[in-house]
Amino acid sequence: MASTSRAALAAPVAIAAVLLLAGCSDDGDEPQRDASGNVTESAGADVFDVQAGDCLGDFGDSEQVTDVSVVPCDQEHAQEIYATAEIADGELPGDDDLRAQAEETCTAEFEAYVGLAYAESALDFTWLQPTAESWDQGDRELVCLVYDPAGPVTGSLQGANR
Repeated sequence: MASTSRAALAAPVAIAAVLLLAGCSDDGDEPQRDASGNVTESAGADVFDVQAGDCLGDFGDSEQVTDVSVVPCDQEHAQEIYATAEIADGELPGDDDLRAQAEETCTAEFEAYVGLAYAESALDFTWLQPTAESWDQGDRELVCLVYDPAGPVTGSLQGANR
């Protein structure tokens, strides 16, 4: 099966590195979830099988990742998905347009999840966006991730108010 990729980009004040996340749309395990949709055990998962509220391990410094580590939020984790948004269909927007949409979406949704406005928070965000390859395969999703620049956290950042 052909692999697809999704790029992870940082907010302007965050990490400047670009990571490419590659996954096969049907490869990888889906995380085990309870009736409320919370992840119940750590597992590797396809990058396209994660959702808002999932806590993820560190992507590391790899340029290509075929899956992500999804963990229960009460375990140590590097980042947490707090919002997703669909990009309008059509041609893949340029990097500047994708960055603008991601910054607008992720900043707007940040306070509702964390409990404090982004400009006042000690936390930061990054996002996942489609690549040309994943766009051609129907990927239209921006994924906002909150993280603590000081390092991994234990417990959800939802309602952290910091």
